[in-house]
Amino acid sequence: MGYTYTAHEKESDMTLFKQITIMLSIFLLIILTLVMVLNFESANKSVQERLYQDAKNTASSLSLSLGTANGDISTISTMINANFDSGNYAYISLLDVDNNVIYERIAEDKKIDVPQWFIYLIKINAPVAVANVSAGWSQVGILKVQSDVSYAYAELYSIFKNLVISFVILTFITLIILNILLIKLLQPLKIVQQQAEAITQNKFILQKNIPNTKELKDVVLAMNQMVIKVKAMLEKANEELKYQKQLEYIDKVTGLKNRKYFINKLPEYLKQDAEVQGGANILIALNGITKANQILGRRGVDRLFKDIAQLLKEHTKAYKNAIVVRMNGTEFAIFIPESQEDTALNLAKTINAQTSKLIEESGLDTDIVCLSIGIYVYNHQQTIAELLSYSDNALAQAKFNNKIHVEKSESVVEVMGKESWKNIITTAIKENNIHFIPCKVIDTRTNKIVYRVLTLTLYVDEKTTYSYGKFMALAHQLGLSRKIYDNVLHMLFSQPDANLAKTSSSLRLPYEYLKLAQTYDTMEQLFKEYAHTLPFKLIIGMPDKFVNKNTEQVKEYKKLFEQYDIGMGIFEFIGESSDYTYLQDLRPTYIKGEPNYFISQNRHTIAALKRITDTLNISLIATGVSDIKEVKRLQEKGIYIIQGKVTEIL
Repeated sequence: MGYTYTAHEKESDMTLFKQITIMLSIFLLIILTLVMVLNFESANKSVQERLYQDAKNTASSLSLSLGTANGDISTISTMINANFDSGNYAYISLLDVDNNVIYERIAEDKKIDVPQWFIYLIKINAPVAVANVSAGWSQVGILKVQSDVSYAYAELYSIFKNLVISFVILTFITLIILNILLIKLLQPLKIVQQQAEAITQNKFILQKNIPNTKELKDVVLAMNQMVIKVKAMLEKANEELKYQKQLEYIDKVTGLKNRKYFINKLPEYLKQDAEVQGGANILIALNGITKANQILGRRGVDRLFKDIAQLLKEHTKAYKNAIVVRMNGTEFAIFIPESQEDTALNLAKTINAQTSKLIEESGLDTDIVCLSIGIYVYNHQQTIAELLSYSDNALAQAKFNNKIHVEKSESVVEVMGKESWKNIITTAIKENNIHFIPCKVIDTRTNKIVYRVLTLTLYVDEKTTYSYGKFMALAHQLGLSRKIYDNVLHMLFSQPDANLAKTSSSLRLPYEYLKLAQTYDTMEQLFKEYAHTLPFKLIIGMPDKFVNKNTEQVKEYKKLFEQYDIGMGIFEFIGESSDYTYLQDLRPTYIKGEPNYFISQNRHTIAALKRITDTLNISLIATGVSDIKEVKRLQEKGIYIIQGKVTEIL
């Protein structure tokens, strides 16, 4: 199996779009920051130069005015005060030649609306402007003027705010434009990415929009070519499987299913948790075939067999899940789940009478060419070998006695009555006493656990528990199976077993439960509430007879499962579908079948199936494997992942 990226890994991957965006954004920010810093430095320098020029101009003009005052302090003070009050100065000072203060004005401390951090970071130095004051040829004194920096800080801070605002607006606009341009530029790459992601999910999509960029165009064309080849391979494997199904399962003369199909299909009905508790297997043999061949010839006999097959199909249409098969050259079987003895006997009598007419119309003697019919009424706990053996015995008795013969299996004797079972199961549901027992699914190549299968056990007390097979068949009879599965699903999600953390675990759900509309609603609600906290990978197993029609209901389940990262598996697979493209549509995590199914298939069937499953990353799993000998036979067929009792000794 290929590596599957986790949701966390996918989220942690940085896209090329993000990388380019971040890189260009950083570059842009650096450029804009440098521009802003340079502009601010230029403004700072300009402000400081203006401070000196203002002080110098004032000193020059005021020194000339003071020279005309002839040393009059009153005039001097008036002139200095007038200049000081009309400008922004830290001080204006007139000193005599001996450096004594004649007159001086010093500014009071002003509170400026500038943050302290700005004053701390930006240092403004106001130079002192000096000018000589002369009256004629004699020097009166020295005039010193220094501009006030407070207004310079206020002006510089205002410039700084405007620069920052401009910087933010420009950055925002530039990033938007950059984002639009990158989206436009990388749109073809996004299409390539989507196609690549689809391939990793075993979805093979042909990209019709070919990018103009040469490098991307080459990639898309290469991926399209790969997708075309994969699709062609899958279609070829699908056609091969359909062809092999005809060879493996269909009788060439009558078009009926054959013995191999029948044996592979029987496990669906002969199991401890079967929804149908029993039924009838009717074996029909055509006697006098040698005489018929002499009179009618091989083609004439083949036509007779076709007519008999058509008659059997017509008379079994009314029976739910009836299976009509040609067992061998002269024998047919009609398997009818849920059929009673009287129903099977009446059907056998009708078939016998109608077939006698066909034989007579063919010009054959009905005393020589006739049917022998044996009926075996089975129960669901019998093995395939037992059912076939008892059915053969019923047919042998029919041939010996020359009449329809009926045999019945021994009834399944329950220690407790149905009412007692009903109380036990109802109590277990109410008290959440139906627990999960994890069973191993092992890859025999590595002897490592691949999945865990969650089977159910009913807990009564410390001394009494019932396995799944013991109580589930009765639960079906009592109409409690839906409540059981509703209950176990709720427990699985709301109270997940900590021992299952970081595993892949599978829970199989039966056909009757899945086809209920309420089941979908139940799952959807549970997924919404709990799926994001589930500590393990959950796979929901569904029977092949439910999924192989690929109905809208099945597609809705698949969509729901994908939304919440829940896997889908298929069990009871015998390859009976008329088209296997549903495997590509549903892409299940695994396909499970009985060992006999895999072992009995020819190499062409297995090869075609494995081409599909290997391409779609689907595991093939043999269930119910009981011994090492069976493991080796499966390995010879290329089936390495197994489930069953043998896993306990591997």
